Amino acid sequence: MKQAVIVCHRGACLAAPENTLVALEKAIDLGADVVEFDVRPSKDGVLYVMHDETVDRTTNGSGRFADMHSSEIDRLDAGGWFGPEFAGERVPRFDTFLDRCKGRIGTYVEIKEGDPGEVRDMLAVRGMLNDAWTFSFDQSIRAEARAKVPDLKRMVLFAHVGSVERAVAQEAHILEFHEDCFDENLVAEAREAGLVTQLFYAGADRAVFEKAVRCGIEQMNIDHVEVFRDVEKNTKMLVLD
Repeated sequence: MKQAVIVCHRGACLAAPENTLVALEKAIDLGADVVEFDVRPSKDGVLYVMHDETVDRTTNGSGRFADMHSSEIDRLDAGGWFGPEFAGERVPRFDTFLDRCKGRIGTYVEIKEGDPGEVRDMLAVRGMLNDAWTFSFDQSIRAEARAKVPDLKRMVLFAHVGSVERAVAQEAHILEFHEDCFDENLVAEAREAGLVTQLFYAGADRAVFEKAVRCGIEQMNIDHVEVFRDVEKNTKMLVLD
């Protein structure tokens, strides 16, 4: 049984403030294959790595991200909320984040707001398209990505499409399941259809991880990397026995 690809959700978000350069570095230290992160533009059109619509939760500022100029965002402390040792960590610009990823780790870009074409071009100019894919919860962004940037791999959620057949019809490359909507037959069907299978799971329930391994999920979009690797190792040993 092949080891699953590890996707670090918002970087190593249990060890460092999410969606920051230090979280990226810690994800690389953990041996992650891919880093998942979120992008959205500032008021003046600069793309940043940021999950929320407001800066309140993960910085020392307040207000809607889309209403803030890049000069304001660049001054925010995006680390102190997580721990005093991370004080002074900044909200990364998308281009800076990609430069740190290049040649070191794959990228899964969730577009919260912004132009999929711009995201694609910033990946392409760095030669990073082969190890990247994108997704958005915004249906219009998903449609725009499909129409405008067919060479940027796209992920769909099983919760959105409802079947492997519909994922294929939408020309998806990756099909992501959640812990309550996958089984061995569905995973096998997706793989036979040429889709890469992925599970998003923010928890640490070893039973969920074991089920994912036994079902043959290829990529794990997770927070608890070390717990998963331990379960994966033990499950494979049982299978071999």
